[in-house]
Amino acid sequence: MALGVFQTGWMRLLSLILQGCCVGVLCSDWAVRVPSAPLCAVAGSSVVLPCSYDYPQPYRVLSEMWCRDQSRCITPRYVYHSQGIFPEPASQGRVEYLGKEGTRNCSLRISDLRRSDSGTYVFYFITNHPVEKPPGQPGVTLLVADHSSEVAVSLSPAGDVVEGSSVTLFCCRTAHTPVEGYTWYKTVGYAAGDKRQMMTITNISATDSGNYYCEALTTNRPIHSSALSINVQYAPKNTSVSVNPFGELVMGSSVTLSCSSDANPAVERYTWFQRTESQASLRGSGQSYSITNISLEDSGQYCCVAMNKHGSQSYTVTMTVGKVNGQSSILWRLVVTVGIPIALTLIIIITVACIRRKTLPASSQQGYSLTETTIQQPLP
Repeated sequence: MALGVFQTGWMRLLSLILQGCCVGVLCSDWAVRVPSAPLCAVAGSSVVLPCSYDYPQPYRVLSEMWCRDQSRCITPRYVYHSQGIFPEPASQGRVEYLGKEGTRNCSLRISDLRRSDSGTYVFYFITNHPVEKPPGQPGVTLLVADHSSEVAVSLSPAGDVVEGSSVTLFCCRTAHTPVEGYTWYKTVGYAAGDKRQMMTITNISATDSGNYYCEALTTNRPIHSSALSINVQYAPKNTSVSVNPFGELVMGSSVTLSCSSDANPAVERYTWFQRTESQASLRGSGQSYSITNISLEDSGQYCCVAMNKHGSQSYTVTMTVGKVNGQSSILWRLVVTVGIPIALTLIIIITVACIRRKTLPASSQQGYSLTETTIQQPLP
């Protein structure tokens, strides 16, 4: 009996010790703690980005780093790196790492602030763990205003805003006057529907493009920020091909195919492919493609691929030889392929998508026929 009581008491004590370990240092997990709200500062002043971190024991830290706008600091330049590699020229002489070995403090001081210092700062670190690494970090946002009365705004992530992604708008005021609340506007006088310091737009679309303003409500009066412009970019859409002249064509005549598409940035390249029963061929590039002295060999599908840096979309027209009142003529049929954005490097897959369309049967009773079919291409 005594032995059983002793074993039970020992197991409870061991359980409590293990629980204490997991709350403290010995069983700590990957973590980086930075402020979730944006930090606001005035140009010429200094600011400290508060930061602390944890990692599993008994591993040790090999390197610590701060970067901008990269969740894992995979970047050619570092705001700070413990090994002094690839420093950001604009940050040299203005940053001071406040962390000390063993303290798990990763705070960073930035002096002589400039407006260009506005952005999202991310802390990341590497340990000697053989497999695991810290997860990607959202970072802390810093907004630098030219003067203390200004309401500063910023957008994260930096860079192109692509349709379907998510962005966060930040707003703050550097003055010590209390701010009772914030309101976001899209163009002056139109409320964007958010009354917080940060506004997130998910699944952003082209209709979200425009100028955004933040209004800080103080005890005295509302103060507006300068405009924060958002230009939503997207892959080609609404691609189409026009045929000129359209209708019944006779052998030996000429025709021009013209391709158009809506894209932001504008279409960088239009490419034309022809598919016959036996092969597929690249026919040319440019917004228009002309066929002169039409003959039997020109029969087939003509596919226009519109491309920009965000993706592509194709549109196919089919030209076949048929008979109308006993005479050979050319019949046009149109098939639109509504594509989903795919990488520019997949031009071969686009070509295959073009050439796999089945030729529509030619009518023997009409001079021409026009049909439109929407075909969703699968992701490669």
